[in-house]
Amino acid sequence: MRARLYARVSTEEQTEGYSIDAQRRAFQALCQGRGWTPDLEYLEEGKSARTEDMTRRPVFKKMISDALTGKFDVVVVHKLDRFSRNLRITLEYFDKLSKAGVAFVSIGEQMDFSQPWGKFALAMLGALAQLYSDNLSQETKKGWAERRAQGLYCGLLPFGAMKGDDGVPVLNPDSYPGLLMAFELAAQGSSDREIAMALNEKGYHTAGNRGNGPFGKDTVRDMLQNRFYLGELPDGKGGWVKGKHQPFVSNGTFNDAQVERAHRRRTKDGIRRKATTFSISSLSQCGICKSTIAIHQTRQGRARVYCRGRTKGLHCNCKCTFLEVYEAQIQWYLENFVIPQDYRERIMEAHRKLENAYDDAEKYRSQLQNRLLRLQEQYEWGHVAKDQYLDKHNEIKRELSAIVPVDDNLDKLAHFLENVAEAWSEATQEQRNRLANALFESIIIEHDRVIAVKPRQELRPFFQLSYQESLQKYHVPTGAPSGSLIQTFC
Repeated sequence: MRARLYARVSTEEQTEGYSIDAQRRAFQALCQGRGWTPDLEYLEEGKSARTEDMTRRPVFKKMISDALTGKFDVVVVHKLDRFSRNLRITLEYFDKLSKAGVAFVSIGEQMDFSQPWGKFALAMLGALAQLYSDNLSQETKKGWAERRAQGLYCGLLPFGAMKGDDGVPVLNPDSYPGLLMAFELAAQGSSDREIAMALNEKGYHTAGNRGNGPFGKDTVRDMLQNRFYLGELPDGKGGWVKGKHQPFVSNGTFNDAQVERAHRRRTKDGIRRKATTFSISSLSQCGICKSTIAIHQTRQGRARVYCRGRTKGLHCNCKCTFLEVYEAQIQWYLENFVIPQDYRERIMEAHRKLENAYDDAEKYRSQLQNRLLRLQEQYEWGHVAKDQYLDKHNEIKRELSAIVPVDDNLDKLAHFLENVAEAWSEATQEQRNRLANALFESIIIEHDRVIAVKPRQELRPFFQLSYQESLQKYHVPTGAPSGSLIQTFC
């Protein structure tokens, strides 16, 4: 029997005997006593079992997915409330495990829930777990209401604060300088994203409900809008009341930050600014950390490129630059695009080799279509996340399109590619974006260089031929933009 442990502990339970290490020791002892193979451990820290949104419990979701695909035989939990404190979730996922032939064992209750009486006990224990959770929620709300009445903060303290000797929040000497820096940068007109990057580069980490992680624009936005720093507390009804703690920032600094943030969101006419589409928006990717590349416009009107992974503190050293640098490289690449005279014969020969690689093209097409149907079923059952479903769906669609002969369209595609460089040079940002989407599936960037492009399926033979011709003809000529010999990959 391949046994896997699912261990969970929420933040407040760390000191109540539910530590991850304690759950792991109990699991190892159980496997040893029953002669099971301890195959893997799913460890989830700081997550509540009350939620019905499984995207907020990614490790639990991964465990269920592995169970449904037959990767193990029995899932073990320390107690049933480690699995879930929501009755509907408990019964729904236990039913899925049962249908997949995966046994379920709770060490604390000492019951095997794969037997009839065990299933009955599961329903009873699941109901008790939810009752406890509901009651705990009500008692917690009562306690918080009492603390608010006393002017005391409820929950985890935000960034820059720590609990004083009398329980009243005071300045945290380690993080308070970062808090002041954030408000001062905001008052000077820096964006939330730029402030997040500055905090991450200084080595600061988030606090409170955000946990001990890197800053992002969303965490900075919430921090800069938090009136806790003015000495106030939420009243539980959407408003604010005076707290016992002293203000962390002055009213002037706080208000200046709000004014500048509002200014960034609006034009001079007071109309909310529309999102701008840039030439390589949604197409570009960091070649170092594989994160998406984002673009924003500076107050001076220049488009600046940056790596999302670097702003999120993923230790990526990709230092991007202005959009115009990358556009110049793409422009040069398109201007030097080469379609050899015998392109039709060479492309058709490549297609013939591709078709010969399959024993039966129609059989392969049928297999791909069946995979699409199975993927759709898994998505509808909730076994596959939306982003994972879309990635696999698009991948299979691309494989299907590769089977379709393109010889009837070769001349049209060649004519389009021969004229695309001139169109790119005269196009607006939105027009360039449409052109880029028609040409490429992705554009790979490292620092100030476009290092590679992935052409769209129907255009790949042309780009491969052009790249081969370029390698034979020359390396990067004098006067070409940095990184101009862009690699074509499939």
